[in-house]
Amino acid sequence: MLANGDVENLARTVEIGGPDFDQDENTRREAVDALGSLADQRAIDPLIGALQDENERVRLSAVAALKRHVAFGPLVNAMHVNDSRVRRAAAEALGQLGNPRAVQPLTETLADDDRRVRAASVEALAKLGEPSIDPVIRELQVTNSQARRAAAEALGQLGNPRAVLPLIAALKDQDWHVSFAAACALKQLNDPRALEPFIEVLSDGATDVRRVAAEALGQLGNPRAVEPLVEALTDSYKNVREVAAWALGQLSNTQAVEPLIKALEDPYSDVREVAAWALGQLGDSRALNPLNEALKDNSQRVQKAAAHALKKIASKSSHDKHSINVT
Repeated sequence: MLANGDVENLARTVEIGGPDFDQDENTRREAVDALGSLADQRAIDPLIGALQDENERVRLSAVAALKRHVAFGPLVNAMHVNDSRVRRAAAEALGQLGNPRAVQPLTETLADDDRRVRAASVEALAKLGEPSIDPVIRELQVTNSQARRAAAEALGQLGNPRAVLPLIAALKDQDWHVSFAAACALKQLNDPRALEPFIEVLSDGATDVRRVAAEALGQLGNPRAVEPLVEALTDSYKNVREVAAWALGQLSNTQAVEPLIKALEDPYSDVREVAAWALGQLGDSRALNPLNEALKDNSQRVQKAAAHALKKIASKSSHDKHSINVT
């Protein structure tokens, strides 16, 4: 049937199964695939019908076949069927087709009940680029918190600076999942306008938001962040303390030396390990004795980080002396 381009018989097979009317899903799926391979618009209607097939594999094959036909309308309709995997596949297909008319239906799907469908819509909107930006920004204001969260994720992937101010506002969202997504997106954008908002949420945001804020501040590389990050070394959650130590190592400001030395006594080895690493980055000789003590830590990872930091400080000291001698 495929060789002959027999659309009518292929459509009949999709509807009722093989020649023996056995309703075999493999036969129907093969017929769907064949219809997708034909350059014949008559194939689209039976493929639309196959979206309602009782077998999920047939339904998913129908989505793939409709994508090959660039059947925009049927794919949009497929995003409303009662099968999350089909909705997800349809969203992926619309992103791959690259038609800007897909922005509206994809934006509406940011409120889908299924997380994987929302993720597929986020990726599709990111692929569509510039036309997605303003509609997705507007989604940050809707009542559905899942849609607001997905919108923030999409804006991070889109990477457009127009999203910075709306995302800063979303840092204060009443749902911490949304504020977390906004923080992650802002970190991706790495825009200096987020410096003060990150400092603010570092002291009063949800735990995961504080952690992302600390990481973003280290990434932004501004001395203004040193003091707030030093304060974060005493945060009640170890993950925030750990990332604050990492960020201070990134900033290379000697104001952090004494607080990081104190962090070598943190009850959690992960924090002590990163504090030792950060002291190595700073290269300050005040850390030599504390790092030598850290060589006796009960965590081998802390010991290793301390040893590496001592080598870095020794190397820096040797380089500095050499520079003085040359001068």
